[in-house]
Amino acid sequence: MTPLFSSFSRPPHNRNPSQKSFFIGKPGDYVHVPSTVKTPSLKQAECAQPQREENPGGLNRTDLLRIALLVLLTITCWCYFTGRTSVAAWQVPLEYGVHPFDGDATLCLAQFKMAAENEWIPLLPKNISHLGAPYSCSLSDFPQTEDWLFYFGGLLTKLFGLFAAGNAMVMILQVLAGVCFYITARLLNCKWWWAFAGGIVFGFAQFALARSLHHVTLVGYWHIPFCLLIVGWISRNELGESRGRRYLWVLLASCVIGMQNQYYTNMFLQLTALGAFYQYFRQGWKPVFQAAGIWAASVFGFFLMNVDTLWGVLAHGANKGSIVRSYLDLELNALRFLDLLVPPPDHSLLGALGQAYYSMTALPSERPPSCYLGLLGIAALGWLAVVSVRRLVAQPARNLPLEAWQVLWVLAYSCVGGLNCLAGACGFQLFRATNRYSIFILAIVLLFAVKRLSAKRLDKEMGWTLAGLCAFVALWDQTPPVPTESSIAATARVVDADRQFARGLEERLPKGAMVFQLPIIEFPEGPTPTVPAYDHLRLYLHSQDLHYSFGAMKGRPAAEWQKELARHNFPEVIRALEAYGFAAVYVNRNGFPDKSEGLLKGFRALGYTEVLESALGDRYCVFIHPSPQPILPAGKID
Repeated sequence: MTPLFSSFSRPPHNRNPSQKSFFIGKPGDYVHVPSTVKTPSLKQAECAQPQREENPGGLNRTDLLRIALLVLLTITCWCYFTGRTSVAAWQVPLEYGVHPFDGDATLCLAQFKMAAENEWIPLLPKNISHLGAPYSCSLSDFPQTEDWLFYFGGLLTKLFGLFAAGNAMVMILQVLAGVCFYITARLLNCKWWWAFAGGIVFGFAQFALARSLHHVTLVGYWHIPFCLLIVGWISRNELGESRGRRYLWVLLASCVIGMQNQYYTNMFLQLTALGAFYQYFRQGWKPVFQAAGIWAASVFGFFLMNVDTLWGVLAHGANKGSIVRSYLDLELNALRFLDLLVPPPDHSLLGALGQAYYSMTALPSERPPSCYLGLLGIAALGWLAVVSVRRLVAQPARNLPLEAWQVLWVLAYSCVGGLNCLAGACGFQLFRATNRYSIFILAIVLLFAVKRLSAKRLDKEMGWTLAGLCAFVALWDQTPPVPTESSIAATARVVDADRQFARGLEERLPKGAMVFQLPIIEFPEGPTPTVPAYDHLRLYLHSQDLHYSFGAMKGRPAAEWQKELARHNFPEVIRALEAYGFAAVYVNRNGFPDKSEGLLKGFRALGYTEVLESALGDRYCVFIHPSPQPILPAGKID
């Protein structure tokens, strides 16, 4: 029998003269057809051309309109599900640090404010003049790769105000995630309607809605589909030549990936190494060298975003106290397989299941729960498992899908007692919350399902209907209850109380006055049992001219003097604060067992009776008498 396809670069010379050769597609693809077989005419071929539209693959101009529709639909749904359907609601932040789990939202908002005041500029040292009084807050000691995100948030703050900018930043990141998933799926030749539905599912992942503003850097998972696209190329040896256009684009993308959250960069590099390791046994060293280039580009992006930290280390030495991790953190915040399957406690239908599960688990992990894959994600994971098992038991056995190996690796690395815990036991404890890799698993199984569904022979109407149904199910299943007007109003009251309190302070204090804050809380990541880690930043969000003691970077001498201060009796502390130039003492009542009533009596006993109380009564400020010739704190207090 004559072979149907030939891999030669030209028609073979030993073919039968009675056969005809036709060039098809790329050079080297020839079909040999016996002379007895009728060949289609040009007109027939043109008529057959529209058949290809039934299974459209790759991006085209029409996709721009579909992306625009996806953006509009995502924005509309986001505004509805977050309750931001009015101008007044947009001026209330999604989170304000008033709950135990969203304390980091205050820090994110503060970083947007820093960027708006031109004190947070990518690549440059970040010395925040209004924090860490009487010194400044050196945020360069705390390495972060998301400088671009906060800088862009600062630009939005200048345009729309701080809280509207914070809300918009979360929305933009979710929109971007859906769009990037759509583009990736189309580059993988998936049908547009399945890519569109996948973009909705991925953009509204329960992961994003649970993280929200307090973990806005983790909501920036938009690039994960591109990560998996690159990993797929290297795992299948489809990167092309090292000097080819595709590989150069991959290097550029890898550099951008290195500038994103370090958790995502870490898993991207691991999966890249895994794919190169597999191809090494088939293709030799070429894929290994290509993977090394990808690693180099990502590492370059990471260090580029931390050039200010590196400069600070060279100038002032390393600050080992700025980031403190322990092995216990690794186990408490590791991924558990059940977390992927159990819905959150606030689920509209299955919330009771989540409440029962999270009430009896011994490892609470991060709150609120964010690992739930959703019904569609679970179905896609089950589909992948079935396909993998069928391939294993087939005779002869077939290779597992690439996605199965990727999911297995993420689980092996992230789960309790996994490879990350092994690394932590050996002393490397940087990645303390591997439950965050659930978003990688969701992206992997969704792309797997979208590719499989695109290969199904369904007419367009049926495909559109099923894709629309999937998008509807995802929006119902993965989104939390819509905030009520009363809940938004409750947050607005807290915001207004802080705004009035800050305004009252600025009216009574001279411009540039310093305020000492109690209880003393280390910065960063230094919560007390009753006060969130960054609660002291709430006044900073609303003031323009005051300087606050909170924000001195732990591990540096600029923060050590506060610890020394806490060792002395109350009158000595007040005298020292006045000598350092502080004009007021701010007290959060929640930081003291007696709601600081004893402290307030101590102020009055010393003659300090001028007090400004917050409208909500949860904090107050006592005015003291700063020295006209203040000194900087250093050494022990006399």
